[in-house]
Amino acid sequence: MQKTQTRNPRPNPSMRCGCPPCLAKYPGNREPTDEHIGSWEARYTDPQGKGRSKNWADETAAIEFLEQTRTEIRQRTWLDPARSEITLCAWHRLWWPTQTGEETTLDRDGRSYRNHIEPHWGALKLYEFSWLGIQTWVNQLHDENGGPLAASSVVKVFQILDRMLEAAKRDRRVPFNPAEGVKLPKVKKKHPEDRRPPSYAQLWLIRAQLPDYMHTLQIVAQETGLRWGELAGLRWCNVDFGRRVIHVREVLTEVRGKIRRKVYPKSDAGLRTVPITGLALRVLRELLADEPDASTARSEPEAGLCVNELVFHGRNKVRRGSKKAGTAGEPYRAPLRRSAFRRLWTDALTQSGVGRKKTKKVTVEERDPETGRARKVQKDRTEWWPAFHDQRHSFASRLHDRGVPEVIAQEILGHERAGKVTWLYTHAAADYAGQVLAALEDKKPGRTGAKKPLRLVA
Repeated sequence: MQKTQTRNPRPNPSMRCGCPPCLAKYPGNREPTDEHIGSWEARYTDPQGKGRSKNWADETAAIEFLEQTRTEIRQRTWLDPARSEITLCAWHRLWWPTQTGEETTLDRDGRSYRNHIEPHWGALKLYEFSWLGIQTWVNQLHDENGGPLAASSVVKVFQILDRMLEAAKRDRRVPFNPAEGVKLPKVKKKHPEDRRPPSYAQLWLIRAQLPDYMHTLQIVAQETGLRWGELAGLRWCNVDFGRRVIHVREVLTEVRGKIRRKVYPKSDAGLRTVPITGLALRVLRELLADEPDASTARSEPEAGLCVNELVFHGRNKVRRGSKKAGTAGEPYRAPLRRSAFRRLWTDALTQSGVGRKKTKKVTVEERDPETGRARKVQKDRTEWWPAFHDQRHSFASRLHDRGVPEVIAQEILGHERAGKVTWLYTHAAADYAGQVLAALEDKKPGRTGAKKPLRLVA
C-alpha cells in the first residue's frame, strides 16, 4: 500500500489497522498487515466546484462509488444527497409560493394539506418517502376503509402530495417521484335516480318551503342556469329588462369566510349573455319595485362589494357590531353566503318531501380539548338530493329537450366545449321507462293511433 496522500480513494488512518501508514501515525503493539482494513475515503468535486467526500468500508466500494458519481456528473444526472434531507413541511414552505390559480382552489388545496397531508407526512424527509407508504395512506383515507374522505376527495388530496413530490423531482432533490403509480380509489357512479336532476314540479314544491325573499333567487336559478357565485354577484346594472337578458360579468367568492368581488367568472366562457324567460323577468321586476333603495349604478370591483347594487342579498334584522348612532338594530343588506343558504335549502328539502338524505359514518381525527392529543372520532356525513347546483342540470336538460343546438347551449351555460354539455348536464327523462313501453305498445299489430318515435335525450 502506498503512503501517498493524493491517492483517491485513500485509506483513513485507524488505530485498529496494522498497515504501514496506520502504524506510522498510530504506533502500537498490533500485528502488521499489508492491506488496510479500515474505511476508505472517496473524494470528488460537485458541479458547483465544491469538494465532497464519502467513506466506504472497503476500497472496491469506494472505487465503484467514484466511477458512478463521476459518470452522473458528466451526464448532468447527479443529485445532491443533502437536498433531499429536508422535511415535507420545509419543502411545502418553498413550494407553496410557486402555486398559481383561482383563490378558491388554492384555499381548498391549502386546507387539504393542513388537514390530511401535514399531520401524516409533515415530519418525514423527502428521501424517506416510499411508494408502499403512500399507497397505504391513500387506502386509509377512503371512507370505505373507515377513512374520512370520499373517493373524489381522496383523489384531490393525493394530487397535492403528488404535485409536491413531482416538483421535488424536477428541482433535483429526489431521483424519482415515489407517488408515481399509486392506485387511487374508483369514484363510484351514483344511482340513476341520484344523477337525474329535479323536475320543475319538484322545484316548485321546494320553493314553496323557502323564505319568501328567496323565491326570486330560486326562480332565476332554474330559469337561467346560473351558478351560485354568478347569482350571488349579479348586479342590477347587468340585468337588461329591455332586451330580456342578463350579462354575466362578475361573481362573488368566499375564501376563509371573507366574501370578495371577482371580475371574471369560473372561466373565460363564463363571460356571457343569458336570456331571461317571462317568469324570471316578472319576478325580477317585482323584486326591483319592492326595493326603492336598490342601485342600478355600475361600480368597479375595486370599489368594494357595494351591496346596494346586488340583486340578491341577505336580509339581516340586526346590524351586529355597529358603533354608529342610530344604526344598531336596523335591517341592512349583506352578501349571500353559501353556508347560510344551504341550511335554508336542506330545511326546504325536508319540509317539501322532495329531498333524499344519505348518511354515512366516517372516521375523522380531532384534538382533545383537554389533553391536546389527536383522537379518532366517528361522525355522520350527510348528502342531500337535489343540491342547489342540480337546478343547472335541470335547465340544461330543458334546453336539450327543446332542441337547442349544443353550441348555443354551450354559450348559455358558460362551458369551454359543447361536448361537456351532452355528457354532464343532459339526463334521460324521468319517465323514460314509460316512453319505451308506449313505443313498444304502439308497434303492436292492430293498434291504432300516432306512432311517435322516441327522441334521444342523453
